[in-house]
Amino acid sequence: MQIETIRQRLRSLGAKPCHEQRILRAWVQARPLDAGARKSRPQDSLPLSLRSALPGLTTELQQLAREHSVHPGEDGSARLLVGLSDGQMVESMLLPRDGVCVSTQVGCAVGCLFCMTGKSGLLRQLGSAEIVAQVVLARLRRPVKKVVFMGMGEPAHNLDNVLEAIDLLGNEGAIGHKNLVFSTVGDRRVFECLPLGRVKPALAMSLHTLDPVLRARLLPKAPRIDPVELIELSEFYARMTGY
Repeated sequence: MQIETIRQRLRSLGAKPCHEQRILRAWVQARPLDAGARKSRPQDSLPLSLRSALPGLTTELQQLAREHSVHPGEDGSARLLVGLSDGQMVESMLLPRDGVCVSTQVGCAVGCLFCMTGKSGLLRQLGSAEIVAQVVLARLRRPVKKVVFMGMGEPAHNLDNVLEAIDLLGNEGAIGHKNLVFSTVGDRRVFECLPLGRVKPALAMSLHTLDPVLRARLLPKAPRIDPVELIELSEFYARMTGY
């Protein structure tokens, strides 16, 4: 599911922009969907059709990402096996100091030799709402102040959905923009698209080595960009964003 699909559903139920923003903010902050109304303002009263639909919408959103199992680590981290609505599984990682690492794809097409995810290849993309739902699931367990897009999948290969998720988390999710970290093996589309968004996340590069021949062997299906060029592009983005 896409975040835009949720927005369209809310509008069809009579939601005004203020209602839409309020409900999405409540969802991404793991609060009840009817939370946050200021009763002194008439415009904060939800239309009856929208109020009646909230229980069903709540159930539908909960089905996007369900906790299947939890595997705690000794350092305060915890690996979550997350079930999706179609029966597929991804992993999220609760990190120390209020962070969470989320997946962006089921499987991965890069095929890194050292990565178990890449052995299965790419099974499907995650919708932007499924990406955000992993953050919501984490927030039901502990506070989340940082989101790292470094779980299963290559975010650059699901760019539109990842950027839509980042936009919602940065604007309605109460997460600082530099605490949204986009991790990539390197793709020129990343450097073209990230500067254009309302939310400009921090960037983490998975270089692994500066030897282009060795890197091509380790990351067989990654874009063929010289590691030195990737460093230069990353430094330019960091200067531009102030990160």
